[in-house]
Amino acid sequence: MKTHWFFASPIIDITGNTLASKYLDASSINISRLISKLPKYLPLISIFETNIENDISFIISSDNYKMIFADEQNTVQVLKILRTTKIPLAILEELLRIKKTLPRTYYHILAVNALSVKMCFDFQNKDFTPEKIAEIGFVHDLGKSRLPFEILEKFEPLTKEEFNVIKEHPFLEYLLSAYYFHDPESFIAQTSFLHHERGDGSGYPRGIRDLNTYAQIIIPCDIFDALISHRPYRSGPFTKRAALDLLLQEAKLGRVDRKFVICLISYLRKSKPHFKHLALAKENRDNPPIINNYGIRAN
Repeated sequence: MKTHWFFASPIIDITGNTLASKYLDASSINISRLISKLPKYLPLISIFETNIENDISFIISSDNYKMIFADEQNTVQVLKILRTTKIPLAILEELLRIKKTLPRTYYHILAVNALSVKMCFDFQNKDFTPEKIAEIGFVHDLGKSRLPFEILEKFEPLTKEEFNVIKEHPFLEYLLSAYYFHDPESFIAQTSFLHHERGDGSGYPRGIRDLNTYAQIIIPCDIFDALISHRPYRSGPFTKRAALDLLLQEAKLGRVDRKFVICLISYLRKSKPHFKHLALAKENRDNPPIINNYGIRAN
């Protein structure tokens, strides 16, 4: 299990304060000390007070998601949760900066959050709520804003060194989230840290298996949106069928929770069956993109 990260570049907050210097060992960061330098009052803002609400509506009505969000009553519930979610003002500013500099990441954050909230309605209980997953979803992938653009947008296979840089971003979003929420033990920050981990221990950056339910929902939603969207490292997006086939394979390997994959499949059936009664069709009905450099190393 990896416990040390050496940052490829200095980590600076939204106001210009340096949180970590280049090549600093992340394990040496004292987040409590960083937080002590912040104002004690933490300004919060509701999503409905921003333009983000319009961007969420745009995403869920797009060709990729309009079938998933075809249930008008449920979609109203999802939007209500998202629009009333309160986040620190600094995180809002981070999101708006990402919209300008990394629009693909920005809309990915919103899509994964909306899909995760929708799925949470099917599994919620008193200890597991759509309101909490919405808070987590808005900081998911925040760390990518601190990675070099040329690595994020590279078509060719990444080198080992470049991929090590990519693997920094879950820790970076934990660092930023804990900092902005004034809490090193923040459940939101801790769960966001998990979104690239896998149930069989094959994920990154820590290779852990113990994943809470919020992370277990966010992970397949994250994978699904990344697959069906354009990415620089492949010739085109996966079809929805090919994306679901890949997720089923991941479930067979124990990397993602199968019940959440089945739930996702149910959203794409015209009859909208309950996921508990879903009969699976034959797998491998569609092929992945011809060129896909994801997971391939240049050396």
